[in-house]
Amino acid sequence: MSGKRSRTAWAAALLTAVVSAAGALTGTTAQALDGDTAAAGASSFTAKIDIGDGTRACTGTLINNQWMITASSCFVDDPTQATSLVAGAPKLKSTVTIGRTDLTTTTGEVRDITQLIPRTDRDLVLAKLSAPVYGLSFLHPATTAPVAGEALKGAGYGRTKDTWVPDTLHTAAFTTGAVETTALDIDGTPVCKGDTGAPVYREKNGRPELAAIATNSWQGGCLGTDETRTGAVASRVDDIRAWITENTASTLNTWNTQMVTETSTGLFHGMRNSNGDWTGFADVEKVAGSVTDVAYAADAAIKGKNYIFAVGGDSHLYMAARRATGGWDAFKDMNATLGAKTGLTRVAVTSTGPGLALVGLAGGKVYHATMDADETWSKWADASAKLGALADATQLTISQTTGGNTNVGIVAGGKAYHGQRHEDGTWSTWGNVTQFAPGIGTVNGMAFAGIGEELQVIMTSTTGLNEHGIRDSAGHWSDFASLSTKLGSDTAVSVDAAAVSGEFQAAIVTTDGKIKHTLRHTNGKWDAPEQVGGIPGTPATVALTGSAG
Repeated sequence: MSGKRSRTAWAAALLTAVVSAAGALTGTTAQALDGDTAAAGASSFTAKIDIGDGTRACTGTLINNQWMITASSCFVDDPTQATSLVAGAPKLKSTVTIGRTDLTTTTGEVRDITQLIPRTDRDLVLAKLSAPVYGLSFLHPATTAPVAGEALKGAGYGRTKDTWVPDTLHTAAFTTGAVETTALDIDGTPVCKGDTGAPVYREKNGRPELAAIATNSWQGGCLGTDETRTGAVASRVDDIRAWITENTASTLNTWNTQMVTETSTGLFHGMRNSNGDWTGFADVEKVAGSVTDVAYAADAAIKGKNYIFAVGGDSHLYMAARRATGGWDAFKDMNATLGAKTGLTRVAVTSTGPGLALVGLAGGKVYHATMDADETWSKWADASAKLGALADATQLTISQTTGGNTNVGIVAGGKAYHGQRHEDGTWSTWGNVTQFAPGIGTVNGMAFAGIGEELQVIMTSTTGLNEHGIRDSAGHWSDFASLSTKLGSDTAVSVDAAAVSGEFQAAIVTTDGKIKHTLRHTNGKWDAPEQVGGIPGTPATVALTGSAG
C-alpha cells in the first residue's frame, strides 16, 4: 500500500484496477491467495451475488432476516460512479445465495433482490430480499469505528490466486490502516474481483460485528494481475446505524421482543425488533428507581406495557413498568399488595390477555397471584396445596395458552414438572415432563411459551444438552429434540422463553456470562443462534416477553 498518494487519487486508481466491464467486481475474498476456505456453515451471513445472470458477481452481508448490505458499485454500469446509483429495483436481475459455504451444495437460501437503497456519500447500498431467510446468522453493524492497527476479518466469494470463479467461500485477515470519515484502509489478505461488497468485521467478546464493506483493491496476487500491492478500501458502517434502521423499517411488524437481564453491574432492558435488530440496553434502575440487591427478575407485557418484577435482597417483590411510549412507572414494593412471602427467591409472570398471572417460589412452595385489567391484584395463594409439594425446587416458569389455561412449570430435584390452573380456577397436579426428554440428565432450567393452543418448552441440563418440546391442546407431549444446532451446547445458568408474534423465542445465559438467543418461526424453521451484544456487565439471568406497539 502506497502512502504517497492522497486517498482521492488512490481510490480512483483502485477502481480502475479492480473493476472490469464483465465478469466479477471486487470485494474481499479472505485468504484468496492461500486458499483459506471457510469451514462448512461458517460466516453464514455472507452472500454470493449474481447480477445479470452472470454479467457480474459480488459479495454481500446479511444484516437481518430480509436485508443485505453490499457495495453500490456492483449495480451501476460504471463502478467508478458508485454514488450515482438510483434507488429502486436493480437494473439487472440480481440473485443472492446466502449461507452456502460450498456453492456446489444446496445449503443456505436463495433470494432475488427487489429493492436497492444506496448511500450518497460512500460506496454502499442496502438490498431488500424477496422474502425473509431462515437458519442463518446476521452480522450487525458495529457501534464504534475501527482504529489504526486493529485486526479485522473478512469473508468473500472472489477470485483467488489460481481460481477465476471459486465455488467456495474464503476467509480473510486484515490490519486497519487510516480511518477516515466514510472509509478505511485495510491490508493483508488480497481482495480480488468478486469480493466487492464483502464484510469486514471484528470479533468483540466472542461476537462478530460488521465494521465496513470492502469496495476497492490493488488486487495484488489475484489471478490475472501482476500487481503486488494488497491494500484495499472499505466503506464504514459503524456510523450509519440510524440510517440502516430507518431504511429497513418497511419489513418490520409491530411486535418486539423485550429482554431483561440482571448483570454484574445492574438490571438492564433491551428490545429486538422483528427484523432481528437489537436496541441498546438501558439501566432499568436509573429510570424506574433502585432495588437493593436484585436477586431475580421477570417480565411480561400486556397492551404494549412491559411489567418488570424484581426480587430484592430483602425478599420483597418490586414491580415497575415500561409504557408503550417509552416512559417508565417507578418500582413499587408489592408486599403490601400481595402479602409478604419470607424467603421469596424466584418469580415468573405471563400475560393472561387482559391481565397478568404471577407465580413465586418461597420456602419450597409455589404461590400464585393475578392482576386483572384494571391492575387490581389478588393476594398470594398457595398453589402447592393444589399442585402438590416438590422438594428441592429451584426454578419456575409460567405461560398462558388459548382457552384460559395457565401452565406452570417447576424444576425440582433435577427434574422438570408441569401443572395447570384451568380457566375455572381449578388446578391439576404436577406431571413429570422429564420423561419426554430421555437422556437429558439433570435438569437445571425450563421455560414455557404459549403459542395458540400449544405450549412450547425449552429444557436445559447441567451438561449443556438443551432441548425443545411441544405439548398440544389435548395434553400430549412430543419427544424433546436437541437444540445443539439451534442454540449451541452451552450449559445454561438461566433460561427463558416467550411467544412473540406467534414465534417461539428462547434465550439462555451461559456459564461464562453470555446471552444466546434463538427463535422458531411459525413454519417450524429456526434462526441461527445469536450472542446478544451491548449488555453492560456480565449477565446472570435473562427474562423475555413479547409486546406489540
